[in-house]
Amino acid sequence: MLKNQIYRSVLKSVRRFGRHRFFHSPLVARLLWDTAPREALLLADCSSEIFVVAAGDPVIGQWLFKHREPYNFFKLHRVASLLSERHLTSLIDIGANIGTICIPAVKRGLFERAIAIEPEPLNYSLLRTNVEVNRVSAHITTHNIALGEKNDETLSFELSKINFGNHRVRYGSDVTDPGQETIEVPSQSLDRIAEGVDLGSALLWMDTQGFEGHVLAGGTRTLHRKPPLVMKFWPDGLSRSGGLERLRQALQVAGYTSFRDLNEPDDVFLPFSVDVLDVLAAQLRSGGGQTDLLLV
Repeated sequence: MLKNQIYRSVLKSVRRFGRHRFFHSPLVARLLWDTAPREALLLADCSSEIFVVAAGDPVIGQWLFKHREPYNFFKLHRVASLLSERHLTSLIDIGANIGTICIPAVKRGLFERAIAIEPEPLNYSLLRTNVEVNRVSAHITTHNIALGEKNDETLSFELSKINFGNHRVRYGSDVTDPGQETIEVPSQSLDRIAEGVDLGSALLWMDTQGFEGHVLAGGTRTLHRKPPLVMKFWPDGLSRSGGLERLRQALQVAGYTSFRDLNEPDDVFLPFSVDVLDVLAAQLRSGGGQTDLLLV
């Protein structure tokens, strides 16, 4: 009881300190970020959540600290609006990073529960910390693994030096930089992770830096239920990992019939097929680009 009282008191003080308007000044935030040692951990106090971030992460961590809003969470809000007629209660967050999607999804009431998958140890430790700090541990289950095509594999995982959200599985010829540090991470299939989840009320949210084809190839039973799926679509990364054809086959078998490009402003669903996916891949490759797709 005393421990809980101390915890609540400290947390309340931290939140009050972090919300002082002085610390929400963009200039002050930039100064604090730019002068922090790379190994430091910083506190980003958002409108509804607190996130502990690594000062060495110049993308997601820096965004959170300077903007005080979960990175890319607006896209989940948009998806929830597009799917408002469905009663979605569970989120499977594949490539959860430090929790900027799953934590506000639960804390702000968009979903009742979430499963968060994050293979990289530092990101995972911050994910666990942020789940605990935001008091959503009863509603979010975390796994320090990768998802892949098979159960109980060990995958080589390449660590980005410049973007902690850009770590990726090194598979076959998919080598971004032969000199980059790699670690070994355990993997399970999507089908195993999704066991016991009511897929009729679940949303799959996936960003695995070009490994999406392998993840979906390990989710045949899951995709048979055709839960709404949000995924990063990066044709070059998929091709390097040998996952583009796996992705095509998995989506064809799943039978998704409509999609929405979340990087486009309109909210009209368009007919989906693997032929449409091929056309979109050709368009993105011409500019070396990527996008986020919602499939239903």
